[in-house]
Amino acid sequence: MTTRWSPEKTIIISVALLMATGLIFIYSVSGPYSQQRDLAAWHFFLRQLVWAVLAMIALFIGSSLNYRKFLKLSPALLIASLVFLVMVLLVPGRLNVHRWIELGFFRFQPSEVFKISLLMYMAHVLVDDKGKPKEARRIVPHLAIGGIGLLLIAAQPDLGTMALIFAATLALLFAAGLPLKYLLVPILAILVLGGAMVFGLGYEKDRVDDYVASLQDPFGDHAEANLSRGSYQIRQSLISIGSGGLLGRGLGDGGQKNLFLPASHTDFIFSASAEEGGFVLCVSILTLFIIFGFAALKIACRATDLKGFLLAIGLGAMIVLQAGINIGVALGLLPITGITLPFFSYGGSSLVISCAAAGLIMSVARHGGAPGVRSLKVR
Repeated sequence: MTTRWSPEKTIIISVALLMATGLIFIYSVSGPYSQQRDLAAWHFFLRQLVWAVLAMIALFIGSSLNYRKFLKLSPALLIASLVFLVMVLLVPGRLNVHRWIELGFFRFQPSEVFKISLLMYMAHVLVDDKGKPKEARRIVPHLAIGGIGLLLIAAQPDLGTMALIFAATLALLFAAGLPLKYLLVPILAILVLGGAMVFGLGYEKDRVDDYVASLQDPFGDHAEANLSRGSYQIRQSLISIGSGGLLGRGLGDGGQKNLFLPASHTDFIFSASAEEGGFVLCVSILTLFIIFGFAALKIACRATDLKGFLLAIGLGAMIVLQAGINIGVALGLLPITGITLPFFSYGGSSLVISCAAAGLIMSVARHGGAPGVRSLKVR
């Protein structure tokens, strides 16, 4: 029997609260940015509201699907996402960056589709027809397929999203009990690839320089900031968070959103919201993500099959890690990556995919939940 505070209900309540709060602060902080572009003050709020409705539909559809049957489609979904990743490299980019595909009145980010498709695929192919974990050596070809997608994302280039997808996949593989020797190879490969792009090809090396300089002196005036404005963004982010104090300046009364803090309604919405909502709001946001993570873990541990366990672990890790990276960047703990805050930041692709992932986690609770914790290991 489903209890009042079941993990399934906990998931939907935490998602709804994050989305509702995000909508409020998107409206509050995006006004100056909208007006600078001759748009109505509520432009981004209304667009996000439409996406929020679509995202909730995706959540409820995902939760109503039988994940066991839906996972059988994961190879086709993964192939489609790889095709999209190739297509995005062929369309004209912005400042030599290829991340979006325009489809008339809306656009979407193929990497968002790939990250959920890859985790679904891994949860499906790690398990044999008898519901038991496959031998580790039989998993290698599937890891190679995932590696192709990561290389395509690196070519966009988008190291932040690549790192997020890799980390979430690694969490899934670790939960499956994959031997350490099989995990070390992809870890070393991704480190070599990232290092080659940053220090060999120079991609976002200025941001790394900014990050190191910011650690040494967060509020200093660094010459590197003239290149990527990374130090400037971190300084403004920390000023926003620090200005909020305990209870914040009040909704609509933040000053940093007046074109001082870049991307105040997207990448740095945590900082902009902290100025108006204060420390209390920051703790509330963190608490909701922690609650979400524990609910996803509880659903995974109650799963009656390995596929449900891995699916809930992988998707839950994806959302929690993304939130951690976004907040870490806002606090100056990580280099700037351009990753949004799940359920909270402005952005249709991210919102719909995050809600679809939450819905699939709920599907594990609805269609594969039962008391008890499974001990699952890959041979």
